[in-house]
Amino acid sequence: MGLLTKQEILSQDDLKTEELYIPEWKASVLVSELSADARDEFEQFMVGERDKLQSKKNEYAHIRAALAAATLVDEKGERLFSSQDIIKLGKKSGKALDRIFDVANKLNKIYGQERENIEKNSEAPQGDSPDGE
Repeated sequence: MGLLTKQEILSQDDLKTEELYIPEWKASVLVSELSADARDEFEQFMVGERDKLQSKKNEYAHIRAALAAATLVDEKGERLFSSQDIIKLGKKSGKALDRIFDVANKLNKIYGQERENIEKNSEAPQGDSPDGE
C-alpha cells in the first residue's frame, strides 16, 4: 500500500465510538474518541481550571464532566455538550459520569497509571505503602 494523500487522510472516518448503557439514566449514550481539536480543548480547560483554582490539589476539578462533555456524541458524531455545559453536567450522577469517564479514558488514553495512583493513594491510610509494608 502506498502513502496516503492529503484528501485520503482528510476523508478518513477515524474516530471510534462505543455505546454505553447508563443504568442511572436508564438509557445508552455514545462515547467517542476525541478529535485532535477536542482533545486540545479538553486539555486547555483542565489547565485553565487548575490555574483558576490556584491549587494543585484541585487539578482534577470537573474532570469527569469535562471528559464527558468532550466525548458524548450523537449518532452523527456531533458533540452533545459544549465546554459551557461542564458545570451543569457535573451536577449529574457521579456513578454515571464515572462510567462515561472510564470508557472515554479507554478510548482516548488520557489518564492511565496516574489515575490508578490517585485512587490507590486515596484508599491507602497515611504512611502505608501500597504493598502493605
